[in-house]
Amino acid sequence: MSQRNKPLRNANQRSVRRCALVASVQVTELRSGAVLSARISELGVGGCYVDALNPFHEGALVGLRILRDQGVFETKAKVVYCHSNFGMGLAFIDMTPDQRSLLETWLAEIVSQLRPAS
Repeated sequence: MSQRNKPLRNANQRSVRRCALVASVQVTELRSGAVLSARISELGVGGCYVDALNPFHEGALVGLRILRDQGVFETKAKVVYCHSNFGMGLAFIDMTPDQRSLLETWLAEIVSQLRPAS
């Protein structure tokens, strides 16, 4: 299917699944340097959802630092949608191979914990 013939997605539809994960996050708006300390509630290979009362505006470019016991994930992201007083959806951009590998390891751990033991 060509790019032009693809159906438009609404802002809340994702091309990849996100997993529930609560972790601390620091989001820095790159243009202004404003820093937001918050938490994520969903994580996927392409992005995450940040719970925040005062999210950055749609289209903002941000630096992202997710903190977990298993390490720190850092990348740049773009705010793809906002829910005033609730949070914002971020799409990861410019991810290094090392950071992608860390992210995939975290997601594999989360998915394996969801499967019932046999």
